[in-house]
Parts: sequence; structure tokens; C-alpha cells
Amino acid sequence: MTRAGAFRPERPGHRTGAREPSPDERRVDLPVARRPLAGLLLGASVFVAAGAWMLGGHPGPVVAGIALLAIAFFGLCGLVALRDLTRRGPVLSVSAYGLFDRRFSTAWIPWSALEGCHVASGMLSLAVRPERDAALPLTRRARWTARLNRLVLRPRGPLAARLYLMPCQGVTGGAEAVAQALARVLGRR
Repeated sequence: MTRAGAFRPERPGHRTGAREPSPDERRVDLPVARRPLAGLLLGASVFVAAGAWMLGGHPGPVVAGIALLAIAFFGLCGLVALRDLTRRGPVLSVSAYGLFDRRFSTAWIPWSALEGCHVASGMLSLAVRPERDAALPLTRRARWTARLNRLVLRPRGPLAARLYLMPCQGVTGGAEAVAQALARVLGRR
């Protein structure tokens, strides 16, 4: 660990010539955090209902616009929470091979594709090697949110263009559990 929560994964076989490990070696699976997601679903439902209530009667154009935005935004949040809440099995798996966040990727992301990763502010930040970015098994949601994060957060530095942020709050134990899993698997303290 180079700093709190930061890791620089070595490329398997880089210096030793060893084979690349399988995803099942030294694997840590982190399940979904159901209670926070249920709270998010409940909160989103309340705001959708409030938006629908605002549309009742004869609202002016500004109130109607606010109500429609509330219904659309919180409805989308509720759908994402419901999808994550009904997920079976682990949400995030970390192994000597790489990591697999089932919300944002369709297969394992090998450590050899990453320049580093960092857990901070409830987010797992992945710095992807430029030559491997296009070939990674990331979902459209992951690529879309990465573009949105770069637009809103405006990260700086050489890694900013290839930075993917994955929230840890949907995982049991949150960011601390993710950091501990990374440390355990990568053999760092």
C-alpha cells in the first residue's frame, strides 16, 4: 500500500515469469448491503410519490417541471436500487487475478489492466492502462458514469482520462470492507 487505501498492483509474471493466477485463487467475495439499498428505495419512492402529489391539482409550469424531474430522477434511482437489492451472490469479488464488480463489469478485470486502485470517500477508483481501456469488460453504465464523473468532478493528472469510480456503499461493510479485501488479496497491510 503506497498510501491509505492506494494499491499499485504488480503485473502478474512481470518480474518473476510466473503464470497469471486464476480468479478463484485467494478470492474474497463481498455481498450486497441490503439495508442501505432498502433505505434508498424507500426514500426514492417517497420522492416519486411527492412528485406525483405535486402534479395533482393544477400546478403551474415551474411546479409541474420540478415534479416531473423529481419523478424521473428518483424513479431512476429507485429502479437502480431495486435491481441491486434483488441481486443474488456477491457484488464485488477480489482475487489475485483481479476484481469483478458485477454492477459495472461483465467479467473479471485483471490487475494487469490497471495502473492502480484507490479506496477513498466511499469510492473505489480504478486507474486503467490506456492500451487496455477499450478491451475491458465494462458495462455501458460504467463507461457512461465514468464520462459523467470526468465531466462533473473534473479530475486532474495523467490518470484522469482513464479513471473509473465505483461506489462502495452497495457492498456489505462499505469502503472499509473493500479496502480490507484489497489488502488481504494483494498481501499488503
